[in-house]
Amino acid sequence: MLVEANRILEGYSNEVYRVRCADGQDVVVRVLRFDHDVSSTAAAGEAAAIEKARAAGAPGPEILLLDTVRIDDVEFPVMVQRAVAGRPLGEVIDRLSERQRNDVLAEIGSLIARISQVPVDGRCDWPTAMAAELAHLYAARDKILAGGFEASEFDRIMDLLEGYVVDFPCEQWVLCHGDLSLKHIFVTTDDIDDAARVSGIIDFGDWTPGAPVHDLAVLRAREPRLDLAPLLAGYGAPADHGFRRRLDLHTLIIALGSLAFGVEEGDQACIVRSAQQIRILVRDLPDT
Repeated sequence: MLVEANRILEGYSNEVYRVRCADGQDVVVRVLRFDHDVSSTAAAGEAAAIEKARAAGAPGPEILLLDTVRIDDVEFPVMVQRAVAGRPLGEVIDRLSERQRNDVLAEIGSLIARISQVPVDGRCDWPTAMAAELAHLYAARDKILAGGFEASEFDRIMDLLEGYVVDFPCEQWVLCHGDLSLKHIFVTTDDIDDAARVSGIIDFGDWTPGAPVHDLAVLRAREPRLDLAPLLAGYGAPADHGFRRRLDLHTLIIALGSLAFGVEEGDQACIVRSAQQIRILVRDLPDT
């Protein structure tokens, strides 16, 4: 029996409700209504990604039901998940102590590493996928220039990324969450030992086959103020120059996409954040 239902307004792809059941259990009901693909196949793909992440040891939400619901004579996929404990990290991070923040970031790095060890099939090989990615960035040239860059700066950036494709091939696609940010990572705190722990990673709707550094790069681009050191320590990143260059170049791709999106949407905060990150990355990246 349903006791209380509250609609959660955030989210671009799903109509989301948090529901309190008569037995006291909280569940999340997600109706896939607004994405470019609202098929049952898309919902099943997200469910499979969640189950693979859970099998790897990541705290993805438990799926209680995957079905369809009829709304205005149209069938939409619906997924019911057990609500994860805690609060989104973005809501509490400023209240955490330095030790708690470092512990949580190290745990996030460890969880990203677990997820990125899950092999998945890709739609194409690395050169083909990256050729499409770079073509998308070339097509966004005017937006990137409108975001504050000169043509010569854009040319150097693309030269760096052309080199990335050749120098750092990905031989095996791995599972990637695809949209990691502080609103998708939940944490709890323990009053007894004053520990903060990751309690859940939600919203795998943008999951994708990707390079092992993809989720690290996405989180870094979404949340540039995070301290990278504990994240990389938890991830188990090698200390060699090659890994850091690979991560920086992949982050550059994500940040460029964010800048183009910000210009298109007129999101000044996104433009400023992304442009600043791009400049820092390019400044610290040698040409070879």
